[in-house]
Amino acid sequence: MHLSDNALRLEENIIKGNIADITTGSANVEFVILPYFDSLEAIPNKEKLFGDLKRFISLTDSKSTITILSSPIFAADFSAVLNGEAYLKLWVAVKLEEPITLKDHLTEKHAALLVLTRYKESLKHTKTRIGYTYCPSCDRTTKDYGGKKHLYHEFGTLMSDVWRDVAVDFQLHPKDIVNRLSDLFGLSSYKSVNVYDQREFYRPIIRQRSFQRFSQTENNHFEKSLLLNGDSLEQLKAIPENSIDFCFADPPYNLKKKYENWNDEIDIKQYFEWCDIWLSELARVLKPGRTLAVLNIPQWSIRHFKHLKKILDYQDWIVWEGLSMPVRMIMPAHYSILCFTKGKPRPLPGLVRTNHSSLEMRAIETLSENFCLRQDCVTKRRRLRIKDTEMVSNLWWDIHRLKHNSRRVDHPCQLPPMIMYRLISLFTNEGEFVLDPFNGAATTTLAAQQLNRKYVGIELSGYYHKIATQRHQELMFGLNPFRKNNDDTPKAKNSPVERLKKQKYEVSKKALQLEIKSIARQLGRIPTKEEVTKLSKYPIEYYENYFVSWGEVTAAARTTGMTEFKTRTVPTATNTDDERQLKLFKQHRKKYKKDRKKMDQAPAKTTRPQSKRG
Repeated sequence: MHLSDNALRLEENIIKGNIADITTGSANVEFVILPYFDSLEAIPNKEKLFGDLKRFISLTDSKSTITILSSPIFAADFSAVLNGEAYLKLWVAVKLEEPITLKDHLTEKHAALLVLTRYKESLKHTKTRIGYTYCPSCDRTTKDYGGKKHLYHEFGTLMSDVWRDVAVDFQLHPKDIVNRLSDLFGLSSYKSVNVYDQREFYRPIIRQRSFQRFSQTENNHFEKSLLLNGDSLEQLKAIPENSIDFCFADPPYNLKKKYENWNDEIDIKQYFEWCDIWLSELARVLKPGRTLAVLNIPQWSIRHFKHLKKILDYQDWIVWEGLSMPVRMIMPAHYSILCFTKGKPRPLPGLVRTNHSSLEMRAIETLSENFCLRQDCVTKRRRLRIKDTEMVSNLWWDIHRLKHNSRRVDHPCQLPPMIMYRLISLFTNEGEFVLDPFNGAATTTLAAQQLNRKYVGIELSGYYHKIATQRHQELMFGLNPFRKNNDDTPKAKNSPVERLKKQKYEVSKKALQLEIKSIARQLGRIPTKEEVTKLSKYPIEYYENYFVSWGEVTAAARTTGMTEFKTRTVPTATNTDDERQLKLFKQHRKKYKKDRKKMDQAPAKTTRPQSKRG
């Protein structure tokens, strides 16, 4: 369920015919539905299909938004050949209604929805929220919002680029996706979502996937694990070919992060030329049948895909729903783990092993969707023997970023250790070698050591190499390198927001934010700093010293507040929720349901295709 602010719902307009023979009219949302291709070989006459799509896009209006629904491998391959026809704004991962289960392979659980525009500017859309999900065991929100419930909207959170609240069945009409596009792009500049169902024109070529079986001990060139300090390209060249069982890379993203000894603001062309070199080196040192996994944002992964498909075989596109900092009205949550193998892959070790360590088992099982992590609910589920886990697929929603400083060391971009536990458990067996050419603070190599794998970790920075060495020594002495540490605050930050100094809070931040909300009710708008100085019962210094910005000060006044319980209590005079906002919310809901009912009952409009010759 979703709620779009001030959306002028677009009508669904089904246009029959092959896109090769269709030209479009005015600016609208164009929605192309293709089959779910499970490999590049499954795409029939790929060059013609790509040409038809590019031609179709080039003939759309200059203000149009084009969306394409298909599989991840198709989305990556097609996006890699786009030149000036359109601009990729979003890659939305959409859950599959019927996951694709293959023996000895991760279950495929997501499709790809590409969002392209003919215009260069930022994507134009409505502010859309996704309704909260609730734990089937305790009926509270899946996420525990703790003491920050006053900062959230009562309906739900801002939409992200991972959609798990709706699902697509490639055998049926994707009505839920059409309805969402109709509201998400419900702007005055558009009138309809034009739907082009192309599944009958480009049917997949059915091929049987194959695996290779390899010895677990072949080509072991190293006797012990290594932490290397130096340039990754130079160090990689010294490693023999066909010697590594699993390569993992989480490279600098060229997004102006402050890495030690790395210029993360280099020219994009130069950046990808550099990426191509180390990717080729990783392919060289990889053993046959083994996996190279690269973590990156989808737009960068598309470029890595373009290079890797020339030298390796595509294996998988794993989606990590790793919600990052809110930087736009569609929250960035889709992080891709692009997997390629040298030749045909071996059966996935984590799925064919008969014996797992407890850490391996915890890594390759995932918390079933919507179950919460509140300790009282977890305890209740254990007592009642409620099954709340399942085998992991290629859509990961249960691994959360390290946000609290007590879990971090002095490095700006630390991965949560569970990411590496899972990857290493899935793609390797005990005693095999794991390589990370950008080892940083050693999350990869530490996880490998804990899982009884050998490792080679390369790090350019002497400072980070020293941190890595110290953490491995702690592990050898029996200390958990990922333990909570309240003594030191890391200097490095993964956010441009300034860190506040440690101080004693005379009044809680929540109390101050609710005070601002009360003042906003009196004034009928968000107060200025001068008005807060006059009207607040608290000194203005509290607001200036306890918050990083005035936006944070006024955050509660700009939303309704929420409750974690499934059944909302009726507002009273003492209820801290804003009654006016609640009334507005109910009006939105009423209008949404009325429009939805009308759309569901009305037959879809069908128009005749125009000839490509006009």
